[in-house]
Amino acid sequence: MSLHTVGYDTHYILPASQDSVPEAFRSNRMAKPIPCSVQTVNVPALTGNATPAGTSIIQIPCGASAGILMNGYLRFQVYMTGAAAAANSGFYWKGSTRSCTALINRISSYVNSVQVDNIQNFDQVADTLFSHSTSNDWLSHDASLMLGSNTQNFLTTGNTSSATYSYCVPLIGLMGSQQAMPLYLINGQLQLQVDWNSIARSFCEGNGAAASGITSFVIQNVQLVYDRVQPEQAFIDNVRSQMMGGQKYVYGYTNYQNTTLINSTGAQQTFNYGLNVSSLRGVIANQVLSGDLTASASTNVGYSVASAAGTQVTQFVVQLDGRLMSSLTLDTVNSPATCFAEMQKSQGRIFDASITDPIVNNTGVAGTPAAAGGSYLTQYFAIAQSTQRVNEGLAFSGSPVSVVTVQVNYTGVAPAAPYSMFITFISDFQMLIDGSGSIELVR
Repeated sequence: MSLHTVGYDTHYILPASQDSVPEAFRSNRMAKPIPCSVQTVNVPALTGNATPAGTSIIQIPCGASAGILMNGYLRFQVYMTGAAAAANSGFYWKGSTRSCTALINRISSYVNSVQVDNIQNFDQVADTLFSHSTSNDWLSHDASLMLGSNTQNFLTTGNTSSATYSYCVPLIGLMGSQQAMPLYLINGQLQLQVDWNSIARSFCEGNGAAASGITSFVIQNVQLVYDRVQPEQAFIDNVRSQMMGGQKYVYGYTNYQNTTLINSTGAQQTFNYGLNVSSLRGVIANQVLSGDLTASASTNVGYSVASAAGTQVTQFVVQLDGRLMSSLTLDTVNSPATCFAEMQKSQGRIFDASITDPIVNNTGVAGTPAAAGGSYLTQYFAIAQSTQRVNEGLAFSGSPVSVVTVQVNYTGVAPAAPYSMFITFISDFQMLIDGSGSIELVR
């Protein structure tokens, strides 16, 4: 139904009663871009090489000649150092997708020293998104080249350092918006800060390979690469003229906030998080053996799992300001299909057949069917609750909330070792730019 006004009569009518002139009979309404030029540029980090738990800072100049930022990604090189490597020694990046994003602990964005984005536990957030918001083919092919996903790297026998590997990491959050960032409207500079992970949280020894003896790594040539689009001056003058009249430029992006919940008892846990956003789109969680984050043996691969005793979730409940979001029982033991369907819905694509998640079922006890194991996703586990109100790509289509309450029920058996559940809150944010080049955040 559509809402129409004819004279003073406002009413709903069916689309069939509207103008049915075919598009082929109409004058061409296809839009074309304004006159502009494009150049791919790279901005190196100011801080030089980085080491474990170090920081890289990149500053992007803004102003009238800065143009528009599009298609930004992080490019860097890394090599391992340590004792002389044994024969066939090697390593993988940690995580379910085993991607080089395991190197990154946090990415923060600042505009004129004002923090506008902060993605904690970036390695876990990226791992969850790669597992459930990309295609299986992309993960198997493109990601293996750009991110080193599921690729074992080897150290040559007798060497004290590995080869130098180059990676390109697609950015999310402020720098990963589908909207192009108008640097020409901002006075000052845009700063990107990358905090790197420790050695143990970044990689694990290769399966079946000898210990590599890695004691450190060096990250070099850190750069932000993006397409700088330079519109014609008449367009810039027109935009500035409208903004001087009081209008604001609206830049929308997706915000990811992440927190950690430790499970050491297998009992019910309740967590309250002061989010204070007007558009929460979803809550998604993955869980990793805590020891995987602090050790680099071949068994500490950092998969997101819900298969070991004491980690199986029998209920995942999300409340927004005390309002229950779902009456479904999200039980990974008895109804894994329901858990997976709801997780897919949180990504906005429960029936999208063009995307395939790399699901690996648990076989349980040898010789028995998967159901006997009573588990769900041995490598790519995620459980989630969608809070999206409409499925169109509209701004602020999620749910408003001040305090999010997350309750997790386990099977009641204490796990053999503590598990860390990483909970990600996905929200809509907007950055407003006024005529003076100052910014304001709408969340």
